[in-house]
Amino acid sequence: MKNTLFILIFFICACTASVKQEDLIGRWNYVSYAYENKSLDKPLANIASQKPFIQFFEDGKCRIVSSGKTLSEGTYTLDGKIIRYMEELPDGQTRPVPFLIKSLSAEELVFQTMDAEVKIITAKKAK
Repeated sequence: MKNTLFILIFFICACTASVKQEDLIGRWNYVSYAYENKSLDKPLANIASQKPFIQFFEDGKCRIVSSGKTLSEGTYTLDGKIIRYMEELPDGQTRPVPFLIKSLSAEELVFQTMDAEVKIITAKKAK
């Protein structure tokens, strides 16, 4: 019984491990993305031509770029496996935009939006 309980606790802890900020720092080039709900019939941008990426900085700042233009800038904090991005809007307001990290390695980041139209994004770390 004690062994079973220990194993169960181990797996629960392993599944909810936090992400370290230093593992996220850098530029992540999008290689693919898709809607989680396959029935959504919305066009996705051409990654090859637009070259989108998200970049996380050591000072807690973040930016999202596509077609050479900054689409969004703001700050972020980590809360377990959630990136709590606070987008800075042109009028001085801010808007929370959380992302859920599905997986993270030294070379690949897979994350998803946390709104009604969930989009899963796969990105490779720039060298």
